[in-house]
Amino acid sequence: MKNNIKKTIYAAGYLDGDGCFYSGQYFQKINNVFVYEYSIQVVSVKIESLLFFKENFGGYISEKPRRINHKQPYCWTIKNKECIALARKVEPFLKDKKMQCKFQIKLADTIVPNHGVKIAPNIIQQREYFMEQIREDKHLYYFVTKEKVDQLKNIETIKPEPLDYPYLAGLIDSEGCFRIKKWKPKNKPNYVYAISLEIGNRRFPIFEFLLERFGGNIVFSGPKPRKNAFAIWSISAFALFQLLPKILPYLIIKQEAAEKIIEFYNTNLSNGGDRHSDKFKKLYAENLIVRERIVQEIHNLNLKGLKFD
Repeated sequence: MKNNIKKTIYAAGYLDGDGCFYSGQYFQKINNVFVYEYSIQVVSVKIESLLFFKENFGGYISEKPRRINHKQPYCWTIKNKECIALARKVEPFLKDKKMQCKFQIKLADTIVPNHGVKIAPNIIQQREYFMEQIREDKHLYYFVTKEKVDQLKNIETIKPEPLDYPYLAGLIDSEGCFRIKKWKPKNKPNYVYAISLEIGNRRFPIFEFLLERFGGNIVFSGPKPRKNAFAIWSISAFALFQLLPKILPYLIIKQEAAEKIIEFYNTNLSNGGDRHSDKFKKLYAENLIVRERIVQEIHNLNLKGLKFD
């Protein structure tokens, strides 16, 4: 991924999926004043994605507390001037966290060196307002509902723009999962396989973008004890196979899984010929070995919550 604008758009997709626009204040006793701060953070067990952010936008990476039998989580953080420089870059390309980003920029614009002069009350009110708007956007607005998801099922699809692909790659690296589903139909001798890409989220704007630009399907899952309502977007079969070469150059975390999905799709045997011949049976058996190997490799790549030393 060499182009700087594409790196920025990838970052926007990743932040929409798994980024946090943070703002807050704390009391600094030594100077007897309130200090306002703002940052962008990403937490992940996949340090490759955090290294991408650090190398391209600055900031630093730290370790988070590790739970027993879980992988080591890391946190990338960027603050102050570097933070706002990145916020200004990604804001035009954000789909979900655009308002959080805008209000963080507005907050930062009110924070300038005051050289000991008391801050005017209206400036403090502005800061409090901007921070409250960020909190409300995070916790009150744009969550999926069954009604909204049902409306999306009739959305008209338009052709994706070239810059939609790095955004989608960032979103996939943060929230996506490549799968190969396997089942045995009744009264059929062989298993059936299906490739798919799934993206799950609790926020509405992401799905509006995905369905409008890439088609696919969406399923709503209602709230459960200790679990909020969410939706899952998916695309599968030939539609996914056509999409993969366009996003593959931009993927970082899920690139290996995407390559294996392509490899799996290419094992499809063409129709026609004598499918009961010894030659076909031998070809099918060899093909099945390759497929089962790829299924296991995808499964291993998707494993979560295991020790990782």
